[in-house]
Amino acid sequence: MNSVRRRNEIIMDVRRSGSVSVDELMLAYGVSVETIRRDLRILDEKGIVRRTYGGAVKREQTTWDMPYYDRMQLNLERKEAIAREAVLLLEDGDSVFVDGNTTGLVLSRLIPADKNLTIVTNSAMVALNLVQKKGKLSVYMVGGEVGEDGMTFGYKLHCELRQYRFDKALFSCMGFGTQGIYYSKWEPLQIAQMMVEQSNHLILMADSSKANRSGFLFGMELDRIQTLVTDEGTPHDMRESLRETVRNLIVTSSDDQSER
Repeated sequence: MNSVRRRNEIIMDVRRSGSVSVDELMLAYGVSVETIRRDLRILDEKGIVRRTYGGAVKREQTTWDMPYYDRMQLNLERKEAIAREAVLLLEDGDSVFVDGNTTGLVLSRLIPADKNLTIVTNSAMVALNLVQKKGKLSVYMVGGEVGEDGMTFGYKLHCELRQYRFDKALFSCMGFGTQGIYYSKWEPLQIAQMMVEQSNHLILMADSSKANRSGFLFGMELDRIQTLVTDEGTPHDMRESLRETVRNLIVTSSDDQSER
C-alpha cells in the first residue's frame, strides 16, 4: 500500500473511532514505527488530526476543510461507486449542473460521450474532462474569478448561474446528517442553495466520511433534496432515518448490488 492511501485510511480510522494508536496502526499496515509517526506528523501539519503521545485524535474544526488535492485522493473508490450510480440518473436531453467538488470531478470522467446532455459547470477540470470526450455532450463553463482548485467563484458566477434552469443538479457538501447538509465555506453553500430554486431535481453525492459530520455553515434541510447517493459506510441506523426524509436514497455497495 502506498503512503497516500495509507494516510487516507488513517484519516478514516480517526474519524470513525476518534483516536488511533501508533501500535495498532503498525499492526494494521505492517510498517515501522518511524513510518507511522511520519504519517501522523504529516497529517497533523495539514491540520487533519492532532498528534498525541502514542497516537493521534480527531481534530474537529467546523470552519476547516481539507485541501482540494488531498480530498481528491480520499475515499476515491467510494466516490467512483457513487459517481457510477449518479450517472445512471442522467437521461438523454437533460440539462445538468455539475459542481466542481471532487466527486463531481470523478463523475465527469464517467459520463458517456454518446449521452445527449447539456452540462454547465463551475470547474475548469470538470469542463476539460467533458470536452475531451468529443461526443454528444454540450459543455458550458460559468465564469468568475478562478481559484487554485480550478473552480470559478464570486459575483460574476452567481449572475451567470441565475440565467439557467436545470433538469438536474449534482453537488456535494462537507457533511450531512438527518437534520441537513453542512459546508465550511460560503461559496459552495450559495451554489447549492441557488440550485434549489433553479433545478427540478437535486442530487447530493456524499460519501460516508461525511455522514454525521457538521460544519460551520448550515446548507439546507434534507427534504429539499430529491436524491442522496452515498455508500455502505454510512451507518445503517442513519440510513433508516434518511429514508424517512430523502425522497430517493441510493446506497452503493462494494459488491455492485446498490441499495435503493
